[in-house]
Amino acid sequence: MKNVLISFLKKQNKCSHKNALLNSNSGYCPDCGQYLIKNYYLIRCSRCDIKREAKISWGEIVPLEKFCANCGSHEYYIEKLDSINFIDATYAVYLKEIANEMQILHPEAQIWVENEGVAKQIGVFN
Repeated sequence: MKNVLISFLKKQNKCSHKNALLNSNSGYCPDCGQYLIKNYYLIRCSRCDIKREAKISWGEIVPLEKFCANCGSHEYYIEKLDSINFIDATYAVYLKEIANEMQILHPEAQIWVENEGVAKQIGVFN
């Protein structure tokens, strides 16, 4: 019982980032100073792959209804979206998550390696 109470109190002292990312997808929390990224998640039925409405309950992403309205299945999976579109916005939920150091330093950096022979032909390598 004592461990449960201590665990509950630790969660209460943790910043909820309620004042952060109100109009953006990334930035610093004004309450705790952590760099945050807004990640979007979508729930799909495991059997028929239809989108299901989601909610956040006790910090977990769960379906709004217990069973799929299309096939009656109880099973589901969570899909992380790179970006949100108008259609998925009604189904998706978002979480404000603390970014790792690589996301802070280079949020949109992408690296790829060309075939060296092709790269020499177009003048990338001299």
